[in-house]
Amino acid sequence: MTTTAPPTAPPTTSVRSFLLGPGEGLDGPLRAHGTTGPLLAPVRGRTTPAADRAVEHELATVVDDFLGLDVLDLAAGGWRGHSALRAAARRTRDLPGSEEVVALARHRITSTHRPTVDLYVDGAKLGTLAVELNLVLWVSGLVCVVRDACLTGVRSGDCAVDASLAVQGATLAERKGGRLDLPGTFASRGPVPLLRDEPRARETPTVPGVGTR
Repeated sequence: MTTTAPPTAPPTTSVRSFLLGPGEGLDGPLRAHGTTGPLLAPVRGRTTPAADRAVEHELATVVDDFLGLDVLDLAAGGWRGHSALRAAARRTRDLPGSEEVVALARHRITSTHRPTVDLYVDGAKLGTLAVELNLVLWVSGLVCVVRDACLTGVRSGDCAVDASLAVQGATLAERKGGRLDLPGTFASRGPVPLLRDEPRARETPTVPGVGTR
């Protein structure tokens, strides 16, 4: 009897996987830092402790949703602005079917996000929860493959990930030195367009027998 091994799941590259450990949530950190206390102060006495915990849980769930950002997508966003990759993208765009291998020096990609969450109770706004998510990607030894103006592969490269999450100015989670396997992770992705913000210039049509002076 022949058995087939189950397909290997693609690597998890969400910010959550780098910032929080398995099974970790944000309910505890939010409560430990008293993050929602000042927001709920105006309705103290009109709500029960169970209701307060339910609000804390909902806020934790909303903040946790922000951690679904994909680290590889953030890295690709940084590479779209790299001059060497954009130059290779233009050359391969102008010569369809061509391919270039581009080696990049050690570089850093930073990504900062500051979403907000408004808190309402009985239709009245009590305040706004300020969230700040910071990521720093340290990339070295990166060798990219560019084809038809797209990043189509990563042959080598090492990426360290530093991440931190703060709510109302209090740091709830922080991790440094997470590792992202760039070649292995990129193998499960499709091509990344490098010139999305730069439409191809239209060629000026020529009419036989008509010239310019």
